[in-house]
Amino acid sequence: MVNVFLEEVLCWKKDKPGTFGHTSGFYATVEQQGRLTLHLHGLIWVRGALSPQAIRDRLTSKDSVFTARLVAYLESSHQGGFIHGSVETVRAKVKADPEAEELMQGHPKYKVPTQTFPEAPPPLCTTERCGSQYADCVKLSQWWLKYEHEIDDLLLRSNIHSCCLSKEGVCKARFPRDVIENTFLDEDGHVNLKHLERNMNTVSRIVTYFSRCNTDVTSLLSGTAVKAVISYVADYVSKLGLKSYQAFASVFDVFDK
Repeated sequence: MVNVFLEEVLCWKKDKPGTFGHTSGFYATVEQQGRLTLHLHGLIWVRGALSPQAIRDRLTSKDSVFTARLVAYLESSHQGGFIHGSVETVRAKVKADPEAEELMQGHPKYKVPTQTFPEAPPPLCTTERCGSQYADCVKLSQWWLKYEHEIDDLLLRSNIHSCCLSKEGVCKARFPRDVIENTFLDEDGHVNLKHLERNMNTVSRIVTYFSRCNTDVTSLLSGTAVKAVISYVADYVSKLGLKSYQAFASVFDVFDK
């Protein structure tokens, strides 16, 4: 699964961009997570990416074109919500879906997406004037509808956090997240990405569709966060015992400040 992720999602060693751009390098490790489950953590380097300081300088210089393109890239790379509405809307839709109702009655047509493989898209329509009268167009449109529905279904099943409270009544995973209605740039050049679900991390829809399980994706736009990750990698390689889930928790703490 990890090899397919590297080859097909990141397009590693391929002369074409992956989901996040041209992958110039990566660091990833599979380990036993704090709750005794296997867990994959990974860092991805994107070819041509600017340093956090260079990005901040461009953003604070009021470069509107650069800002618009950066925001468009970030919002397309990872999101903090569902495709079709809020968690309440998606939950009601899944419950009201005829196939979901049939599932409760043991109907074979509906399959729990976390227990299935992702379906590859049909071939692109090559007709010059694409339209609903062409079979390839219809198949592709139907695939996109199913793709979006399955992503919302997967996120609802796998990515909505149930608080694990400490003795002090504080969530150990730092939920709930702040709700941000629209992406905005603050005075210090920090990008506050649109985030609509309080109990969900940011995710990549393609990664969700591919992996069929809980995942989260974030971009390291903070120099402090980058240094924290470098420290983690150096510590991990030297085998001093720091676990990935502990190191990445520290990175998220940086983002929350």
